[in-house]
Amino acid sequence: MAGASSDHSTAKLWALIGGIASVLSILTWLGVSNAAELKDLLADSPPSSSSPAPYTSSPTVHTPDSPGISEGNTDDSGPEPSTPTPDPTEEAFKAISAGDCLAVHDTGRGGTTSIDWNVDVPPDPVSCAGEQAQVQVTATDTACPTSYGKSYWSYQSATTGNTTKLCLTRVYHADYCLLGQQSGDSISLGLMTAVACRREPVPVPYNQIMHITGVYRAPAGANANNCRRVAGDQTRYWATLVDDGAMLLCTTIYQGG
Repeated sequence: MAGASSDHSTAKLWALIGGIASVLSILTWLGVSNAAELKDLLADSPPSSSSPAPYTSSPTVHTPDSPGISEGNTDDSGPEPSTPTPDPTEEAFKAISAGDCLAVHDTGRGGTTSIDWNVDVPPDPVSCAGEQAQVQVTATDTACPTSYGKSYWSYQSATTGNTTKLCLTRVYHADYCLLGQQSGDSISLGLMTAVACRREPVPVPYNQIMHITGVYRAPAGANANNCRRVAGDQTRYWATLVDDGAMLLCTTIYQGG
C-alpha cells in the first residue's frame, strides 16, 4: 500500500512539472519573460468574444423647431424684400395737411358732372389770407362733403395701390371770375371753377363768365337784393349761398373786354 501511494505522488509531481513547462513554453512564444510583462499583457488583452462590445449608434441630426435656431452656417432668412419705387405724386398728396390752402381750381373742361383740376399734382401750400388761395383743405383720407363750393381731389397710386383724398372748400375773392351755365334768366355757377376775367370761349356746357362782385356773411333770408352795393343799384345780380349757407356769393355776367 505504501508503494502505491509513493507511485501516485510521483505521478502528480511529474504532471505538475509538465504543466509548468507547458506554461513556460507558451510565455516564451508570446515573448513574456517575467511576471510583470504577463500582467501588462493581460491588461492589454481585448475582451472575450463572449462579452459583446456595447453598440454605439450613429449621430442623428435633429432639425430645430424654433425659427430662431439654425444649424451651422445655414441662412434661412431669404432675400431682402425689395423697397418699392416711390411715387412722387402720391408723396405730394400725402404732404398736404388739413388747413392748407392751394392755388388749385376746376378748369371747367370736365363739364358740370366732373372736375378737371388745373394741375396734376398738388403744389406747395400758399397763404390762406392771400389772393392765390383758391381752395382750402378741410380734411384728408375721409368721406368728403360735396355741397355748394365743396368737393374733393383723390389720387390712386399705381405703385402702392393706395388712394389719397383731399377734401376741399372753395375760397372766393371779389373781382375774380368763374364759369356759369345760363339757361334763360337762370344761371348755374361752376362753384369750383376759376377763369380769367376776359371775354374768350369757355368750355362746354358753360356759356358765361361770371364776375364775383362780393363775398359776404349771409344774413337771414339772403337773396340777390343783399348784393346791391349802393342805394339805387340796378345791376343784375345772381346770388348763391356757399360754405353751408354761411356766406353769400354775389356775381354778375362779366361785361369787360
